[in-house]
Amino acid sequence: MRHERFESGTDTGTLRLSERRVVEMLRFWQADRQGEALDRLCRRLGSVRAGFCIRAFSEVMELVRRHAWHAPLILPVGATSHSDDELAIARLILTATEQDRDSALAEAAMLVSPMALVPLVAAAERTGLPLLCEECRGRLCGAAISGIRAS
Repeated sequence: MRHERFESGTDTGTLRLSERRVVEMLRFWQADRQGEALDRLCRRLGSVRAGFCIRAFSEVMELVRRHAWHAPLILPVGATSHSDDELAIARLILTATEQDRDSALAEAAMLVSPMALVPLVAAAERTGLPLLCEECRGRLCGAAISGIRAS
């Protein structure tokens, strides 16, 4: 089953909501502030979805830590730009979630050794699903509000 493809942002001003969430989680993880990342997600997604997302994200980070070709450059919390590694991880998570397996495997191959490819893509898919749900709900609410204003 394939999902609708959404345009991906590549610079600071055009990152999608879900891409910004991944980068935010990366930065909190790097700063050893996982609890704060979970609190922020709980407020946005609810505790069940946030817990699901964080568990899968911790798997992603463990696989990257153990099998990455190099340690990814993760900028500090509050940085205004994004590193190529942050964007690559965000792109992997969203590509895997949007069911583009070939592209997700290609993205993963640039990040980790071959033995971690399939587990990384599977964990990335589970990480991104709650984030895409939030993005879709936001679009639906925005469309509903626009429809109310138009009538």
